This record gives sequence, structure tokens and C-alpha cells, in this order.
Amino acid sequence: MVDINHETEAANHSTRMSNLYQIKIAEIWDYLKREDALFLLICLYLFFEYVRPQTLYPVLDVMPYAQIILLLTLAMALIKGNLYATKNAVNHLLIAFFLIIVISSAFAFDPGHSFSMIPDFVAWMIIYFLIINIVNTEKRFLVFMLSFLLYSFKMSQHSFRGWASHGFGFSDWGTGGGPGWFHNSGEFGIQMCVFLPLAACFFWALKEHWPLWKKALFALLPITAMTGMISSSSRGALLGGVAVMLFFLLKSKYKIKGTIALLLILGAVYLAIPEEQKMRFQQAGDDQTSIARIERWEKGLEMARRYPLLGVGYKNWEIADRRLFFGGGAYCHNIFVECMSELGYSGLAVFILMIVYTFINNHGTRKIAIEQLGGNKFISYMAHGLDGALVGYLVSGFFVTVLYYPYFWINLAMTVALNQAAKNKISEITSS
Repeated sequence: MVDINHETEAANHSTRMSNLYQIKIAEIWDYLKREDALFLLICLYLFFEYVRPQTLYPVLDVMPYAQIILLLTLAMALIKGNLYATKNAVNHLLIAFFLIIVISSAFAFDPGHSFSMIPDFVAWMIIYFLIINIVNTEKRFLVFMLSFLLYSFKMSQHSFRGWASHGFGFSDWGTGGGPGWFHNSGEFGIQMCVFLPLAACFFWALKEHWPLWKKALFALLPITAMTGMISSSSRGALLGGVAVMLFFLLKSKYKIKGTIALLLILGAVYLAIPEEQKMRFQQAGDDQTSIARIERWEKGLEMARRYPLLGVGYKNWEIADRRLFFGGGAYCHNIFVECMSELGYSGLAVFILMIVYTFINNHGTRKIAIEQLGGNKFISYMAHGLDGALVGYLVSGFFVTVLYYPYFWINLAMTVALNQAAKNKISEITSS
């Protein structure tokens, strides 16, 4: 009788998961009504962080919603003891990175400025530990990822409409993704580089569960991610998008078909790029923007050479630029230069290790999905998507000062969360 009950529960679990795979609003709403308050809060935080309704509608801008929700979630998690369950090597690396930030701040050109900015990074640490310990099942990860994709789609379709209003032409300022982190066209373009592989892998993982109209709807997500890269007028974003596609081609078993598909996509993108933007690529390295970036990279390398262990201090690039080079304190426009110049080679080493462990975690997640979860397609494909998102960020971020933007830290959190969800899935199957 016990075995029958276990088989029935396992069958019910499989059915509920299949219903979620179909992305039916009623099923997702029913699931959310049965979910824990902590998961609902972390989803609500993501909404206010990425959509920013209080900025879109000033009448709502009466309190710092994201910060309040984050603190409430943290308090509840501490009371319930939900911040310690997920063990991962990345946890130690993140803490090590934070300690380097603190020590670097103490020896910074302007320690007061450094310490005043530390709460910004502490917020990313809190968000990381909340996500990895709350979004710890396949169901939760699916709903969390779906919300992330829909919020990104809101940006991409908004930019598409803006691009269309300009006759699909070129504009120096490009299109942005709405208020918040992604208002600037360059930052929006990076988000599209992160969005593209996640949306594509989400589509390929679940399309067999969808009718034709839903396949068409979700196909719009990666398509508008690509149009967003074009409309952003960001060369770095387009390079990031190409890097993502080349990365997936290298991982693919179907090299010939993949190469043909890639050439067709690149051909369509080339035709869609305005002539002015093509000219900017031809001038890359020689135009004023490129020259200014190279000069700032050289300054950053010099800062790291002079202060190799801890750099010039966390968030002290602009101050060091003025004091050492009598510069204007402009941004360094490169995530690696930003890291090594401000935190020294110790900070850069830990940052690179976090990048490496992202790939290690996703490889381990795919191994679990294939060998122990019967080839779980959703978990396996999303691990590929998180790899691709990191590649898109690293390439496009090579030209922008965005180390402490959401891209890397949210992707890192989702990587560890998916790995833990895969491990917990084994326990679910075993107990059933």
C-alpha cells in the first residue's frame, strides 16, 4: 500500500510538472497560490528590480519597493533558517570577493567613498544568497526564469516599437529598455545578450509541450532580443550576440546544420543593421569612441601595475584617474579593467574563478540532468542557457563599466540555484 501511494505521488508530481511546462496561466497561478511566502517575495523583488513600475508611474513612487521587499525577504529567511541550505564553492568565492572589496576600500585613494558604496555590493550578496536558497526546486526555477524572461521581453518589445517609430533606422543614442539599470542603450544591449540564450534555451526545452500559437509567441523572445541588440546601436551588444551564437555552435553536435542556421541568422541581422551602424563597425579602433576606450584601458592597466595587490580602491577609478593622470574621471568601459584597477589582481583572480565556477556548475547540472534525472530537458537546456548568458555578458561587458550591474550576479545566483534544484530533484524522485 505504501508503494502504491509513492507511485501515485510520483505520478501526480510528474503531472504537475508537465502542466507547468505547458506555461498555462491558470496552472501557474494555482501553483503560486500554494507556494511559500519567501518564493513569492523573491519573485516580487525581481519584478520591482527589472520592471520598475514606480518609475513608469510616478504616482506609485512613494517608497523604495525593491529595498523593502529585499529586507523583508531577508528577515523571513533568517527567521526560518533558509539562508544556509545550499552549499556551493561559489559561496566562498563571493565572500572572498567581498572581503577583498572591504580591504581594498581601507587602502583606497578615498576610503570614505569606497565604504559609502559597499552597501551596493552587499545588496548583490544578499540577493545571491536569497535566490540560491529559495529558488531551489525545478518548479520554482521554471517560474522564476519565466518571470525573468517576460520582464526582459517587456524591454525588448519596447525597444522594437521605439526602433520601428524611427523607421528601423540608426540613432546615435539607440533604444533603451525602460527605467532602471537598462535605461542606457549600452546597458540595455548587454541585457539582450543575456536574454537571447536564456530565451532560446527556454523555447527549445519546452516547445514540445506547446501548441503552435504558443511556440510562435515564445519564439518572439529571442527574436526581439536580437532586434534589441541592433536597435541599441551598441557594437558591443552585437559582438556579444554573435559570440553567444558561435558559442552554441561550438557546443552543438550538429555542426553542419548549425553553421547553415548561423549563417542565415547572421545574414538576416546584417541586412537589418542600418548603414550608419555598419560604418561604425568599419571605423572601430580608429573612431573617437574607440580611442577613448583604449586610453582608459591603458590607464586601468597602469593602475593595476602600480597597485597590483588591492588596486586603487573599490569604486575609486574616477578618483584615481584624476589624481594619477589628471583625467576627467570618466568610466573605464571594461569589466576586467574595472575589476583589476580597483581591486588589484587579487580581485581579478576571484572574479575569474567565479566565471570558471559558473561553467563548472552548469556542466555538473547537465550531468545530473542526463545521468540521474532521465535526461531532464528543461534543466539541461537552461544550464546551457546560463552558460550562453555569461558568454554574452563577458563579451559585451568588455566595452562597458558594468561589473556591479545585475547581469553577472543574477546569472551567478541562477546558476547555483539551478544546480541545487537538480540535486533536490534527485531527492524528490528517490523519496517518491
